[in-house]
Amino acid sequence: MVLALRLLLCVAACCFLSLPTVSAGCQSKWKQLRGDITEYKLITVLKVPKITDCLMKSSVAEAHAASFDAESGDCALLQCDRGGRDACRKCRHEKDASLPMLWIKDPSETCWRTFQHRVDGSVSFNRNWSEYASGFGQGESLNYWMGLEQLHQLTATGVWRVRWEFSDWNDNWYWAENAPFS
Repeated sequence: MVLALRLLLCVAACCFLSLPTVSAGCQSKWKQLRGDITEYKLITVLKVPKITDCLMKSSVAEAHAASFDAESGDCALLQCDRGGRDACRKCRHEKDASLPMLWIKDPSETCWRTFQHRVDGSVSFNRNWSEYASGFGQGESLNYWMGLEQLHQLTATGVWRVRWEFSDWNDNWYWAENAPFS
């Protein structure tokens, strides 16, 4: 039985240019971005003196993200638990000041825009055409439908991928991607 349904659309250019970037190791680049830590699984927590040490250790652990507390020296190494490194990158996270700042390894210049999200039955999706055209719901992280007009504006030009994410009652996640999507 499906508990949550997320339909995500890969969208380019999500506010990365002005954010801090750190190089750690020969090839890895890290950017500090807001992220939902619950979408990652914890690999390990290490004690290190500074952020660059934390990011260097992440290469060994194949981490996709890291969280560093300078006061305690705790370096939490994280891995996206939902089908690859970029699957946890959602555009809505970058604007959510309640989410922690994470160091993201080699983030692509894209993030996923949610166009439908269903977490429970508190919002009826039994709607008329004009409501589906304009959109409705409680926001991208809750029960939400973006709206056909905005979805059309996003996909009218360019080549897109769509990602389908599902979870069951036991919090097991399943996903698939389709491209091209228009």
